Amino acid sequence: MMPASYADARSALQRYFSYPDFRPAQAPVIRSILAGADVLAVLPTGGGKSVCFQIPALLAPNATLVVSPLISLMQDQVSGARRHGIPAAALHSGLSAAEAGAVLADAAEGRVKLVYTSPERLPRAVRDLVARGGAVDRLVVDEAHCISEWGHDFRREFRAIGTVRASLGWPQAVALTGSATPGVQRDIVGVLELGRGGCRGSGARAVRARVPVAIHLASFDRPNLWFGVRRVRDEPSRFAALTAELQRHETAIVYAPTRKSTESLTLALRHAGYHAAPYHAGLEAETRARMLDAFLEDRFDVIVATSAFGMGIDKPGVRRVVHWSMPPTPESYYQEAGRAGRDGAPARCVLLLRRGDASLHRRQLDVTFPPRKLLDALWSGRQDPARVPPAVRESAERLRAELEPGEGRTDWSRIERRRGATEARIRTMDRYGRTWRCRRRALLRYFGERLVRCGGCDRCRSPS
Repeated sequence: MMPASYADARSALQRYFSYPDFRPAQAPVIRSILAGADVLAVLPTGGGKSVCFQIPALLAPNATLVVSPLISLMQDQVSGARRHGIPAAALHSGLSAAEAGAVLADAAEGRVKLVYTSPERLPRAVRDLVARGGAVDRLVVDEAHCISEWGHDFRREFRAIGTVRASLGWPQAVALTGSATPGVQRDIVGVLELGRGGCRGSGARAVRARVPVAIHLASFDRPNLWFGVRRVRDEPSRFAALTAELQRHETAIVYAPTRKSTESLTLALRHAGYHAAPYHAGLEAETRARMLDAFLEDRFDVIVATSAFGMGIDKPGVRRVVHWSMPPTPESYYQEAGRAGRDGAPARCVLLLRRGDASLHRRQLDVTFPPRKLLDALWSGRQDPARVPPAVRESAERLRAELEPGEGRTDWSRIERRRGATEARIRTMDRYGRTWRCRRRALLRYFGERLVRCGGCDRCRSPS
């Protein structure tokens, strides 16, 4: 089978998405993938990351495995792919044995081109697919910032993906993310061992092949987005600021910190006369799909969501994204704010900031990274786990699995560095909310990018 060309990819794009050509940031990524390079692509929200691996998957003879962090995200991505006629399926813990077997059979026999799975399920998915005679042409890591211990959304299981890739004979790897600082980018390349190909020759003469590594860093600047902050005194004034920001019959996303707050805010907005609906990972998959379809078809104006909403969902006409409170990291804020204005038309991204928002995140640090004395007591058995809050207990178990203290001395400095990095992100977001200088420049500087001129934030220009 002849390798697919860029012309083949463009034809597939026109057939499945009805777009005449790839976006400027997508085209070089597609060319690198088709050329066989290992790829790291850092594209801002709205940059069309999914298309970058979906189109090459359609042109490949065998399956493409896509590693995704959340079941809800996988389900949304599969639904979105199928809406465009792309044969995709997901393998996750919510499937019965018969359902999982059907997905594997379809992938092995070429009826499904894209198989989404979690990092935890990946080793088993690979083993079962190969056992059925299937093959993997490409391993895609979506939300690849989860690989990095120093990223804002670290998942220990993601660091084992390189081992699974080795077990497959080093197939092509493609890592994509919408938010990665230079340090996180280096970590992704190292953990996945991008550039390491399969063996040539056999026995003592076997030589590990090297393949090209293509790193594509698109600009994070979205000139059509206006950034602003509204300072509020209390929760009633926060809600008043929200309703003042929202416009009737204009599509908006409101990000709230918890599932409970999405439900209560939705009810309050409905009482205020808005067509609003909640969206979070706690909803049944069928309910989420129904809500998503209604939102995409403009059957309601406002979706009130947790961070579970938005990844992999292309809704061009969102005019406003409002954050009910300060997110804990610049990465999550910029990704979520970037759901606005994907059609290129002007859109607003507004943060409702109350004094004390940052303090709430700082207090959470003692839950996410419990004090060393408590961890040591729990791990040594001196502390009764039943007397420790469940959330702290879960954090202690997670950290123990990551550090494996039973195999030698515990590397306490890793915990301290991780906590310090998390605290630094909170400080960055707090400064963003309080600064009298350009907000866009503050965000872009965090991602290692310089801004020449803004003209699109509440510090540089009044909103129209």
